[in-house]
Amino acid sequence: MKPSQTLILTILLLLAVNTQFLWKERMQVFFPLAFLIYSLLLICVMALFACFVRKVYPLIKGTDRSKQNVIECIVMAATLCLIVAYPMGIVRGPQEEVMPIKFKAYHEGGGGCGTTLYFREDGSFVDRSVCFGIKETKGSYRISNDTIYFSCDDFAFDYAVMDSVTISVHRKNATGDRLLPLFKICEEEQ
Repeated sequence: MKPSQTLILTILLLLAVNTQFLWKERMQVFFPLAFLIYSLLLICVMALFACFVRKVYPLIKGTDRSKQNVIECIVMAATLCLIVAYPMGIVRGPQEEVMPIKFKAYHEGGGGCGTTLYFREDGSFVDRSVCFGIKETKGSYRISNDTIYFSCDDFAFDYAVMDSVTISVHRKNATGDRLLPLFKICEEEQ
């Protein structure tokens, strides 16, 4: 039994919806692209529903009860139910606890890798890196004038200097006071 194009596209749609946590944040920076991608996903879901109705009708009527048609109907129904029940996907990646965020900063590296720093109101921070997997580092911070001091053994930076647009970091055990302007402040939440 060879998988049909409909079955392959159904599985690809399910994968696209369930991997949103990897690409959603990057798309929000450039709104027209995010709007286009989410519009395409909505059109694909509506097209999947139309294909499901077209396939299930002969199954109910009894004119096409082939094994492949039954499998396709089950996979399409399950995919539609999962998308309706979990529109942001079942797999959501590491979830943040509900805690007010003071601000966050983002750095995009090569190969689609990226790091986001979440600075919370309670003095804690989360460093979430996505590159061939997801790595999270948590610690605490304090701000003195324009300098952020980090308290975390596993974190690569000991302090950072911020202005209104960027955060320049200083690597632990680095010689000299050379700062790397890595992170851009992308959103402030009050």
